[in-house]
Amino acid sequence: MSQTKTSLWEKLTFSDVTNIMLKLNKRSANKKDLNSIPFINETLKQKDPYPSFIQALPLLRKSPFKSLIVFEKNQFTKMFLIHITDVTASLLAALTAVQVLRSLEQTSEHFRLIDLLYQNPTLNEKLFFSMSLAIIIFLLNIFATSLHAQKIEKEMLLAWRIPYKLMFYIYTQLLNISKKDRNKFQSGDITNMAQNDTKFLGDYLSHAMVDFPVLLVSCVLVMIIMISTIGKIAWLGFIIISLQIPISIFFTWLGNKLHHEMMRRGDKRLQLVTEWIQGMRLIRYFGWGKHFKQEINQATLSEYRQDLKIAAKYCTAFAITHNWWMVVSSAIFAGIVYLDGQKNASTIFAAIWFSGILGHQITPLPWFVNAWSQALVASKRLKKMYLARTQNEEFPENLKENFSQEEKKLIDKIITKKEKMSFSISFTLENVSLKFSDSEPYVLKNINLEIPANKIIAIIGPVAAGKSILLQLLMGDLVPTEGTVRFKLQVSHDNVITELNCFVHTLTGVNILRAIQSYVPQEAFIMNSTIRENIPLQYKTENEIFTSEKEIINSLYAASFKSDLTNFSQGLETEIGEKGVNLSGGQKQRISLSRSAFKNSSLIILDDPLSAVDVKTEKELVTNIFLGEWGKNKTILWATHRLEFLKYSDSIIFLENGEICEQGIYKNLIKNKNSRLTQFLAGIENYGRN
Repeated sequence: MSQTKTSLWEKLTFSDVTNIMLKLNKRSANKKDLNSIPFINETLKQKDPYPSFIQALPLLRKSPFKSLIVFEKNQFTKMFLIHITDVTASLLAALTAVQVLRSLEQTSEHFRLIDLLYQNPTLNEKLFFSMSLAIIIFLLNIFATSLHAQKIEKEMLLAWRIPYKLMFYIYTQLLNISKKDRNKFQSGDITNMAQNDTKFLGDYLSHAMVDFPVLLVSCVLVMIIMISTIGKIAWLGFIIISLQIPISIFFTWLGNKLHHEMMRRGDKRLQLVTEWIQGMRLIRYFGWGKHFKQEINQATLSEYRQDLKIAAKYCTAFAITHNWWMVVSSAIFAGIVYLDGQKNASTIFAAIWFSGILGHQITPLPWFVNAWSQALVASKRLKKMYLARTQNEEFPENLKENFSQEEKKLIDKIITKKEKMSFSISFTLENVSLKFSDSEPYVLKNINLEIPANKIIAIIGPVAAGKSILLQLLMGDLVPTEGTVRFKLQVSHDNVITELNCFVHTLTGVNILRAIQSYVPQEAFIMNSTIRENIPLQYKTENEIFTSEKEIINSLYAASFKSDLTNFSQGLETEIGEKGVNLSGGQKQRISLSRSAFKNSSLIILDDPLSAVDVKTEKELVTNIFLGEWGKNKTILWATHRLEFLKYSDSIIFLENGEICEQGIYKNLIKNKNSRLTQFLAGIENYGRN
């Protein structure tokens, strides 16, 4: 039977991983190997000390740095106790070593441990006593080394966990961030935060957060021991060590300044590289490659120069601190020689040894200063991200819904998709207006609209009329400046029909909509993976039960991708490249459409998705969506410029300058020569003739 718990001896000696390390001498580790180590299983079973995103957000907005200290306080406490015990054991070993030398001296004015055991020790007694102390020194150092290894093990866990949790919070914030505040952050900024800023905070908190206070405590202990061991001369060393304080303060200030500028230059380089990758084809077609190359080279060179300044600062600080113990020991030694007059071996040895310990403790100080500077800058940048308003915070506070307990249970089932249900949804817009800021004009004005359930609603109008904005409003992505948007949801479950009335712009309303809707944007989103993974937007991992191949193929056929799929030699396993670089514009749109068919949602929102497909494919898609099983008994909101297919819609909404200037059935509107639709179609026809 395999062991399920790591013993204290195994923790101290790491013997629980010895066998696995021998096995991995010639091969890489796999999941089975890791599962065989009790410590790993124990660590994974431990309760996560981090709160949920909603609970953590208020703390993160005050200071990500301080919030992480609160979340990991138990781990920091354990690490501090382990590390201070490790340092204490090392100091005890040093004190014992001094006693070894004093026991071999003929006489000494200082305390000698051997005098407690022997009145006038013989040479053999001195040798036996010294050998016994040597064994104790050896055991103390072994104990200190083992504790130090335990501390490093916990450091590595924190160095992984802190960036991971910060990235999780960033990801959750991006999922919930309001549309207005999302525009404040560029992709390069977000990538830099996730990759670098989280790492800087993780590095400092995992390595320096405990080491720095231990450094202070150990310095105090060493000074107390030195004073008791070598007398007042120790204060000379303390004075010289104190000179480190203004030097460290200066390097902290300089490091903050240099790292802040480094982050700014890094963001600029990442932004240029991201733009270059995203617009690679266009850059090549227009011959802009040389210009972008120069811009990226200049940004990289600027970042490199700043990095050199940081390296020079770090090397200077490290050189000063690393050799400072030599200055301290030299000063103490000179004091002993010229001032104290006691030149016995034990005193000189104690001075040099404890000066070395003191120097060893303060050697990491420049790294602490450097890591502190990086962590402060990173915390400030992450704070800006967490301060961005979430969508829920933009929702009006006066919209309150009172659901019964049964309705709440039903809503939970809808959102979590625990049970199979069928839905029918309609919308009501009352006096809805929207503008993005007080200084800008309204983009939607006084919209009053009823959208019936299970109907095809076409939204048309000239460019920039507000079609996409209206769809985003109905999805809850944008919040109206004035007015309210409601929806009525009929839920069929266990042969019982329940009706729910909700506001769109509440947390409950948005969560319900996202559970029952599918959205096809104008510009298709494509993952850098296979066709199989792009349809359900789910990466396939080893030994994972994946989505049914039949369902994926059926959704592709519904999106008129059948002939395209047969042309790919790898079929569903075809890699389609980053942002669908291996696909045409029409193929990318049909991949996006097939996701809607795959999800089989009760609410389908189409934001002009047919603009990139050819005429033949367009007719097939329109037939599948509007006349086939795909759109049967579903509410379809369709913003389009393809006016020849308006006859398939149940109702047409004509938007112009953010206002509904006309609404009705296609047949009635087209018969009326004075209707805005007829005039619009006539204008397009005349434009084509001219």
